[in-house]
Amino acid sequence: MAKPVTSETPERKLDHLNGNDHKAIRRQAWRIAVPVIFANSSIPLVAMVDTAVMGHLDYAHYIGSVAMGSFIFSLILAVFGFLRMATTGFVAQAAGAQDGTLVVAHFWRAMVIALILGGLTIILTPLIILMSGLALTLSDDVARGMATYLSIVCLSAPAITVNMVIIGVLFGLWRVKATVIQLMTVNIINIIGNLVLVYGLGMRVEGVALATAIAHYAGLLVTLPLVLSAIRSVAPLTWPDIFVVFDLSAMRRYLSLGFDLTIRTTCIILSELIVLNAASSIDDVSLAASQIGFVIFGAIAYPLDGFAHAAEALTGSAIGRRNPVMFRHTLRETTRLAVIMAVLMAAGLALIGPVIIGILTSIPSVVETSYHILPILVIMPIISVFAFQMDGVFVGATMGRDMRNAMLVSMALFVPLVYLLGLWFGLIGVWVAFLFLLGLRGATLWMRLDHVRACAEPKG
Repeated sequence: MAKPVTSETPERKLDHLNGNDHKAIRRQAWRIAVPVIFANSSIPLVAMVDTAVMGHLDYAHYIGSVAMGSFIFSLILAVFGFLRMATTGFVAQAAGAQDGTLVVAHFWRAMVIALILGGLTIILTPLIILMSGLALTLSDDVARGMATYLSIVCLSAPAITVNMVIIGVLFGLWRVKATVIQLMTVNIINIIGNLVLVYGLGMRVEGVALATAIAHYAGLLVTLPLVLSAIRSVAPLTWPDIFVVFDLSAMRRYLSLGFDLTIRTTCIILSELIVLNAASSIDDVSLAASQIGFVIFGAIAYPLDGFAHAAEALTGSAIGRRNPVMFRHTLRETTRLAVIMAVLMAAGLALIGPVIIGILTSIPSVVETSYHILPILVIMPIISVFAFQMDGVFVGATMGRDMRNAMLVSMALFVPLVYLLGLWFGLIGVWVAFLFLLGLRGATLWMRLDHVRACAEPKG
């Protein structure tokens, strides 16, 4: 018999509203989003420190090495990104249905998969480095630096995959403060490690990679007790029953969603890698400027993701409750708040963009080239906000197939466009193509919202 969610869980906080009070939904969206925005804002700060530390060394290829290495690693982890998203969706729906036993089963099932995938990444690191070198257009200096970065940072894969599951559970149970603790721990240790290892001990690319690996293991040690406490508030946490964890029907559903989300997320990271590779084919300065552009894009994306996370948790809860009114309020309120945030971010970037570029690098040629793509970055929050919000809605609904198909359509148009615009307009054309991709992602998912609405309708 299912264990009910207890009165201590965040899920109970909306019970008296029955999901029908749009003002309460707005307040709850703020409660989820604001701490996440605060914590997520530290993630691009890590990338800024990585880039700034390398950007103030003697040569542009240090920036390029870290840029390509981190994007390759991000591409690897994109394959595993479903661990966070699928776990959030399934846990939020189980909590919405007040089935604590199912929440526990989702946790253990995801943990087993996370440990297997993290271990495989370490084993396959030499092959990853070899394939990356063959696939990309890199100078010799950038290629050597990328190999050094990957050989170290891949050691942290098990910690990262388990952390993905932990964050997924915490978001699904609305334990936002715990996710903030995890993110802040990882990012603060990463930043301090960069400064100590590079400036203090004289390391180069290897210092940045080692700081990243140490930070993720530290985050795991801090957050594991928090997620165990959160789960115990839902249902007794016992050692997993192997027949429950490996239930074929449940495992098939989890991995099917994971497969769709993996394709979607891999395409997102691959699109960024395509932009970097196109820039690298121009010269190392264009590659360095594009890395700075992606650092600034991260400063845009991660705060906007706060409202997407709110949409995930609230959408999952609405579907678990079979409450279409709650879903309608969730869609309207979270999207409205995200659009306001996007407009404010665009205005802020227009004002301080040159200052940020100056902080990130002191190499004159890189600064000048970065200025050329700044206008594109300024309008990027407004163009990309619907992509982030729709991702949150569809993750909460565990509708990976729709996300996958929308992403594949967008990529099919992006790939030839980035080549043609790059050929005609150089680096600016490459970034315009990326902007087009962001807008198309949001539009294609928006057209599929009726599928989510149908899932929130009562069974009958």
